[in-house]
Amino acid sequence: MTRLIVISSEKDIENETKLVNDLFESGLELFHLRKPEWKTEQQRFFLQNIQKEYLSMISVHQHYQTISEFGLKHCHVKENNRKDFKRVNGLKYSTSFHNYVDLQFESHFWDYCFLSPVFDSVSKTNYKSSFGNDFNIESDLYQRVFALGGITKSNIEEVFKKEFYGAAVLGSVWNDPENAVRNFKQIKEKCKPTVHIH
Repeated sequence: MTRLIVISSEKDIENETKLVNDLFESGLELFHLRKPEWKTEQQRFFLQNIQKEYLSMISVHQHYQTISEFGLKHCHVKENNRKDFKRVNGLKYSTSFHNYVDLQFESHFWDYCFLSPVFDSVSKTNYKSSFGNDFNIESDLYQRVFALGGITKSNIEEVFKKEFYGAAVLGSVWNDPENAVRNFKQIKEKCKPTVHIH
């Protein structure tokens, strides 16, 4: 499992599919396509423009019918859909948590999950972290928890010191779209898990 996930910008970005293909070519292993305002056709058009060898590395947050249409392998379930969601064998499922108590009770039902915002958000103004500086994941108990929110090349090493399995980035890649690939590479370079000896 990868240690670094890139999530799409909610806004449309010029040459977005080309940039996503370039990210995969640069070593990205998992991309989350989250476009809350998109209709199904927009999502289809996006996926049609991704190189076929990368489609299995994309998770979708909406319009789940495109999973079977494009042979995708990952599915993200929104927080308010968790209780009634019906799973299909063969897919990897993720979800998001915004407080540690929910994570403690439910994280083991998922292949991996996000906890956010770990730091103050880069992409959303006034979206502040509710976790203190000394917050730490109990990594022995909760596996494959990815930190999300405010993660940059300057603080990603802190994510692994807090014993998260990995990190998911958004604003630090897409706030400067022309340099998205360079931004990703700089973050990836610092994405080295800390080895803990228990």
